[in-house]
Amino acid sequence: MLKTEFHGSALSFEDQIKLLRSQGLGIADEKKALRVLQNVSYSRLKSYLVPLMEDRQTHRFRPGASMDDAYALYGFDRRLRELIFHEMEKIEVSFRARIAYASSSDESGFWYLNPEYFSSKKEHREILRHLTAEVQRSDNDAIKNFYRKYSNPLPPCWLALEATSMGTLVSLYSAMKPGRLRSKIAEHYGVSDIIFISWLRHLVYIRNMCAHHNRLWNKTITVEALVPGSPRDLFPPQAPDAPQHIYLTLCLVKYLQNTVKPANTFAGRLKALIHNYPIADPAQMGFPEGWEQEPFWK
Repeated sequence: MLKTEFHGSALSFEDQIKLLRSQGLGIADEKKALRVLQNVSYSRLKSYLVPLMEDRQTHRFRPGASMDDAYALYGFDRRLRELIFHEMEKIEVSFRARIAYASSSDESGFWYLNPEYFSSKKEHREILRHLTAEVQRSDNDAIKNFYRKYSNPLPPCWLALEATSMGTLVSLYSAMKPGRLRSKIAEHYGVSDIIFISWLRHLVYIRNMCAHHNRLWNKTITVEALVPGSPRDLFPPQAPDAPQHIYLTLCLVKYLQNTVKPANTFAGRLKALIHNYPIADPAQMGFPEGWEQEPFWK
């Protein structure tokens, strides 16, 4: 495909409204529409306008489509990200505890410095480089106290891993040699280490999308999580294309929460969110028909 250089200029907010109206979008309250465009931006809002179009080539909107519909989709997506991000914190804290104490209970607290625990010495060195930088710039009081008392270049794992990013933590776990230690951590969550690694990488990807306020609700997921074949606990059936949709993400978040916090209210809050935003079609998120009746979601 022959590419050309872009020479377009930005439209004023008023001209953006004129353009949307000319494409058939209903705008009942122009002041509200102007405020939305000024504070959200047309570029961001466009992701929520596209599902309202009947013809994406001509940018014509479906009859009855409105700016309020697009803003409602934007609001739903924001609240969905907030819901997921809130649950991510609990899962991340749990994983930090498991990887630190499952290993240090019967091994040296400095096991993570030993390349013999890892499949690749080169990859281990690269992970340690990131981990060291993260620990050194940490303002964690326990780590500061450790360096005031001890001469070790790095603290034991239960301190060091508290200061690392989730991405580095997942890289560390993924790089570990398959075996008792890696399996022991995954078994706590009722899945194999291979499944668990795919879940962790997927959750880091989703977490980053949430942190950067990216559209999530109907996005095609590119860092796919594996569907567990024989999980310890109940897991809902999945369609063949499930790894590409956010529904699988929500299922694995709920599954992990059932271990981290068995009395969680995630299912109820998710149902309430979807019911409060009928504009967001669950089918576009990969939800199967009748999903609420699945024992998993009850």
